[in-house]
Amino acid sequence: MRALLVTALLLLPLSAAAQSAQTDEERLAAREAAELRIEADMVQMTSLVDALAKNLGQMHYLRTLCFGEGDQHWRDYMAQMLDIEAPGDTAKQREMTQAFNAGFYQEKARHTVCDQSVSADVAALAENGRSVSRMLGDPYREIN
Repeated sequence: MRALLVTALLLLPLSAAAQSAQTDEERLAAREAAELRIEADMVQMTSLVDALAKNLGQMHYLRTLCFGEGDQHWRDYMAQMLDIEAPGDTAKQREMTQAFNAGFYQEKARHTVCDQSVSADVAALAENGRSVSRMLGDPYREIN
């Protein structure tokens, strides 16, 4: 009986490590799936500014889902972007706001609770946002 208990105790860390490895593999697969979904969605955008606005809307929803309605971190970034990209241009502001709201409602339709899938989406969206921001900052990019 004691030998069985010792064997079980020795195997416990191995099974925990296997679970951890499986969880890491699942997390990686979820993040890759999220990245592919987000990339496919973003290539349909005709404007980098609108793509970033949509990304901010997506991030805003996920952050408020996990941290509460009072968290306005990404909405504040959107307000700054409106001031920079469309000062006084109500048509452009409206277009950017529509992209932000589309991103917000797209994620709202996908997620109703803050869980591991939200974490994977946030990581993929953050990487996408960095990429779009770099493209916007490129002095040699073509401007529509």
